[in-house]
Amino acid sequence: MLPVRRIVLAVTVALLALAGVGPATAGAAVPQDTVRADLIDYGSGAFPVAADDRLAAEVARAVLDGLGGFISLPGIESEGPEEPIQLVVELPALTTFTGFAVPPMSRFGCCSGTHIRTVTVEGSADGPDDGFQELVRFDVEPEVYDADQEFPATGTAAVRWLRITLEGRQVPDPDDYRGTTFTDLRGYGTQEPREAADDEFTGIYLTGGGGGGDNANRIELIQNGALVTGCRQAGGAVRELTGGIENGILKVLAGDGIPSLYLIDSQGRLLGVEVGRSYGRIVGEPGGNPTSCSPTTGEAVNGVGVALDACEAAVVYGVNFDVDSDQLRPDSDPALEQILAALEARPELSVTVEGHTDSDASDEYNLDLSQRRSDSVVAWLVERGVAASRLTATGFGESQPIADNETAAGKAANRRVEIQPSC
Repeated sequence: MLPVRRIVLAVTVALLALAGVGPATAGAAVPQDTVRADLIDYGSGAFPVAADDRLAAEVARAVLDGLGGFISLPGIESEGPEEPIQLVVELPALTTFTGFAVPPMSRFGCCSGTHIRTVTVEGSADGPDDGFQELVRFDVEPEVYDADQEFPATGTAAVRWLRITLEGRQVPDPDDYRGTTFTDLRGYGTQEPREAADDEFTGIYLTGGGGGGDNANRIELIQNGALVTGCRQAGGAVRELTGGIENGILKVLAGDGIPSLYLIDSQGRLLGVEVGRSYGRIVGEPGGNPTSCSPTTGEAVNGVGVALDACEAAVVYGVNFDVDSDQLRPDSDPALEQILAALEARPELSVTVEGHTDSDASDEYNLDLSQRRSDSVVAWLVERGVAASRLTATGFGESQPIADNETAAGKAANRRVEIQPSC
């Protein structure tokens, strides 16, 4: 038995978010127009928390970014890894996998003959160290260019932890100048639903660096329904953050337009990833002193109002709907009240309430759904005294993404409401 190189990841997985078109029931036989959620993806809530060297970080990104591109594994040359590479992931709830997949090889540059050969996935309901049973073991075939390679699960136990092992190389060749490569592992199935508890995100989290100690780099958050406000201190600079929660995942849009996703793992840590910026990750350990930033001291500036005053669209996360519905969820009230307060403070301003979806389902369906959801937000505001003449509802469907719709992480970022001022 070869020794195993072990990379430990704690992963939390959620179903497709409520602001999208809603989750499909994934399985072996799926209608052609049904979209399956990849449960091993940042956008489904999968976050590495212990990938501290280059190999670990590269493998974790390849597995979790959902992009389907390839990586050349650092330090692993043309005969494959000398030792199996192993990752342990944690799921937020009991999950039953029905199948797994590897994306197509590329005809140019990668990966025919160079790809990792054997993938084994085991699951446990007991913990990250024991109780594992095999869910699937398969060899990745070379020269498959036009479709995913699909592998049905052979084990059907409901599990909370996964152990993924990568071994070998399709065609070991000491004369091949190309290093060993890997594309992606996707997992499909059903999972018990997960929602953030009241105040789950509220707290202070040390993120490392910044001189160490309780005043080091940190994030401080306050949760109110699906709305989360707070601050991030890094390198001596402090900036405010505002975001919204869908199915236990916090979505935040930075000032430079880069979306980030966060969740709280089973150990109470804040895990985050910057979507599209090399998927840089954040691990926040509970602790640290309060920041001096205004949202956490009760002096928060309304971010929607700031954007409107600058004649810019305000991107709002935290306006959630029932699945495949235009019915607003009660946890949306704090985010909606932020919009209401901004409009009440600017009585002469007219705005367009824009609805945006991801690319799941058809263009026509998404356009209709986003229009109905925009109408619901406008109706909520009118019921609370905003003149209907100041409000226009427009659904854009999937036509104006702010992130890549090819990944679950990008799809999560694209599901949003925007308030566009008429100035």
